[in-house]
Amino acid sequence: MANKTLRILIADEHPSQRLQLEKLLNGLGYYRIAPVDSFEELQRLVQSALQPFHLLLGNIELASHVGVDLARFCRVSTQIQHALLYHSQQLQVPSVPQTERQSVSVSLPQAPDNEALESFMAIIDAPLLVGKLPLPAAVPASALHPRPRVNFAHTVFSR
Repeated sequence: MANKTLRILIADEHPSQRLQLEKLLNGLGYYRIAPVDSFEELQRLVQSALQPFHLLLGNIELASHVGVDLARFCRVSTQIQHALLYHSQQLQVPSVPQTERQSVSVSLPQAPDNEALESFMAIIDAPLLVGKLPLPAAVPASALHPRPRVNFAHTVFSR
């Protein structure tokens, strides 16, 4: 089940590409999406964000036009947790071991299709197991059955 609170940025100068990616994400259950069409706009949005973005889905050429390495920008930014970057050129999301999923950045040869995007979202939106509590060895019988309700319908206070 998709975590509907994920904040996602789509950075691509091509409107049709942004729209296609947004529709793919919507189809997977993600709706908190902000599309940007220039690196300057992306930079302003990231720097002014009060909360970090969970994912930047971006075209590498968007930043290379202004001489910025988008992959490096994502690595050093504390406001971007994960990045799925692509070139304007069929692709496959590489597997990422569970131990390396703290902050995932992947670079693809072209914009992701539905299958690639679904694979990546499964990596970064996997449920996080915080811990397990051991069950007690013997559970008392009184804990298994709730206490009977007391009927206060005819009391001194109901007159």
